[in-house]
Amino acid sequence: MAVTNTSDGKTREELEDDILRMRAGLKPESKLNLKLIIFSIVGILAAAAAGGWFVISGGDEDATAEVEDTPPVIEAPRQVAYIDLKPIFIQVETGKGQLQNVVVTLSLEVEEASENARRVEHELPRLYEAYLRALTVRPLPGAADGNVDVTHIKNRIRAENLRLLGPGTVYDVVLRNIWVTEG
Repeated sequence: MAVTNTSDGKTREELEDDILRMRAGLKPESKLNLKLIIFSIVGILAAAAAGGWFVISGGDEDATAEVEDTPPVIEAPRQVAYIDLKPIFIQVETGKGQLQNVVVTLSLEVEEASENARRVEHELPRLYEAYLRALTVRPLPGAADGNVDVTHIKNRIRAENLRLLGPGTVYDVVLRNIWVTEG
C-alpha cells in the first residue's frame, strides 16, 4: 500500500509523476477533472433521456387525466344592446373643389343593462364631438370621388371609443347607413 502525504490524497509516486510532467511542459494528471468531466457527460445524457421520454410519453399523465375529467366551461352569450347616435354630417371637398356632405348613421354595441351601457349613454355628447373631430381632421379616404372607405370610418370611431371610454366598454361600431350628398 502506498503512503499518502498530501492533502489531495496523492501518493509519493503520483507526485513524482506530476513533477516529471511539469518539467516536460505537460499538465499534471488530475483525477478530479477527469471525474468532473465523466459525471457531467453522464448527467447531460440522463437529462436528455428523461426529456426524450417525457416528450415521447406525451407529458404528465396525471395532468392529462385532470383536463379530460373536467367538463368544458361554456359561457352564456352576452346580451348586447345598440345605442343609436344621431347622424354625423361631415363636409368634404372633392378633387374638383366641390363640397359634399357625407352623412353617417351608426350604433354602438354595448352590454345590455350594464354600467358600461349607462356610461356610454351619459358620455354621448362627448363621444359625438370626438367622432366629428376624428372624421373631419383628416380627409376621409375615397370621399372625394363618392366612395367613402367604411372601414376607415369604423376604425376612427373605435379609436375614439378606446381613448375616451377605455377597452371593453363598447364592443363594436355598427354603421347603419352612409351616403354622400352634394353640398
